[in-house]
Amino acid sequence: MKRELGMYELVLLFKYNSTEKTISEKIEFYKEFLTQKGSQVMAKNCGKKSLAYMIKGFDSAVSVQLVFLGNGNLLKLLNTEIQRDECVLRAVTTKLVDQQFKLSA
Repeated sequence: MKRELGMYELVLLFKYNSTEKTISEKIEFYKEFLTQKGSQVMAKNCGKKSLAYMIKGFDSAVSVQLVFLGNGNLLKLLNTEIQRDECVLRAVTTKLVDQQFKLSA
């Protein structure tokens, strides 16, 4: 029995001292990585965010949101790539729950 694809949201916090070009390249890298694995991806650069607490010595970061289709195997591969990336301060992946609406007759 094949498991269906779920919709996931990934929020990446990049070091603020990274250049705009570097951030754009990282966004393209993750989009390419996911599309090569057969996923569909939407990405949004949310810009600079002040952090509630310091992460690895940084009090601000560049926030990037990715929404994609995937499964457990894709998440494992993606998390491995994120852990290797030195520019990433924090990454949070959330599964988006499908909401089904019933129409009353």
